[in-house]
Amino acid sequence: MGARKLWNALGPGILLAAASVGASHLVLSPQAGSLFGFELLWLVLVAHLVKYPAFEFGPRYAAATGRHLLDGYARIPGPGRWAVVVFLVGTLVQGVGVLSAVMSIAGSVLSTWTHCLGMEWFSTILAAAIVGLLFAGGFSWMDHLNKIMMAGLALATLLAFVPILPGPETLRHLVVPGVPAGSLILVAAILSWMPTGIDVSVWHSFWTLEKLRARSAGAADTSKTARVEHLRTSLWDMRAGYLLSLLSGVMFMTMGAVHLAGRGKELQDVQFAEALSTAYTAVLGPWMYHVFMLTAFFAMFSTSYTVIDGFSRSFAESCAVLSPRASGAGARKRVYHGFVIASALLACLILVLVGKPDTLVKAAALVSLATAPLLYAFNLYCVTHHIDEPQWRPSAANVCLACFGVVLMFVALVAMAYFELPRILNPPA
Repeated sequence: MGARKLWNALGPGILLAAASVGASHLVLSPQAGSLFGFELLWLVLVAHLVKYPAFEFGPRYAAATGRHLLDGYARIPGPGRWAVVVFLVGTLVQGVGVLSAVMSIAGSVLSTWTHCLGMEWFSTILAAAIVGLLFAGGFSWMDHLNKIMMAGLALATLLAFVPILPGPETLRHLVVPGVPAGSLILVAAILSWMPTGIDVSVWHSFWTLEKLRARSAGAADTSKTARVEHLRTSLWDMRAGYLLSLLSGVMFMTMGAVHLAGRGKELQDVQFAEALSTAYTAVLGPWMYHVFMLTAFFAMFSTSYTVIDGFSRSFAESCAVLSPRASGAGARKRVYHGFVIASALLACLILVLVGKPDTLVKAAALVSLATAPLLYAFNLYCVTHHIDEPQWRPSAANVCLACFGVVLMFVALVAMAYFELPRILNPPA
């Protein structure tokens, strides 16, 4: 595959990486490294491993059936279209909270870098810019912008990571689990948002269909050869984005452990970007400060862009599945645009009221964890029951790993509720 063809083939997988390499990588991973060294390095690998099938099922279902996962949710047995309703409620609850979290981080980076406006002002300006881009360019804007942004961040992080590449004695933490005292909330947040929330697998099925339509210039090529090629390309693209997320998670946690030890509190306020930048400048020199700030902003801008598009598409498609009146192209577009505007306004209000990126990120991650086991189970049901051709279904190993992932996410949710929820609701005086 030539360089040009390779670049054009990339798309939804890079959007997956854009949704991933944001809050979980820039905030949670360095914070885990700073507070607990390499003890939670295993969690980056485990989170990506056990959630891999959930994210593969999105493009697999879309390429194999020509439909997105929400159509599959509508066919899950039960009263009405209950699975779609569950997803819709999760979209409403998370949409505004997650967007406020990622926009607050993007605003914090610009505020720290320029010293001319506060986080709230920058976040509001960015929200307006993203809304304008979505109205003007849609998927094509997002596709090209995110490729450039993710390439810049990946290169800068690799340059900073290579000189501090950990030795074999450190890498044992990749396979030796340990949960340090006081880390349970951080563990739950990373498991929930590393690489990202399970609901992004549904977005990925939307993006895959968009990419397939763009690739065929709107032609409905349903031949077996074309569908096989679509599936192969979609899975290759998804795995490229997923691998980028995994490597980035390891690199950010390593930089936190090496350069930010004992500075965990600095990573919990609006000045987190200033502290994180030292992990780059310590290796590459002061000139890297501005490069890092630029790429960190790119990462969070692309995450914010992806999040607002994904939740808005989810809301519009959920409404279309649930109500025939909202199923037309014009109605979907109006619902999509309405959610884009409403979620951006409410997100700006929340980040002004709360004002702490770290608090917003952890709260959004824990809310995402509450829906993760169900959404994972929905995805598993769809790919094992709605794909007719056996050769298009996931392998037995992937199905077994998915079953383990559903159980693990449920256990993490129960543990979080049992051990930490009482303390969160009734904090010590």
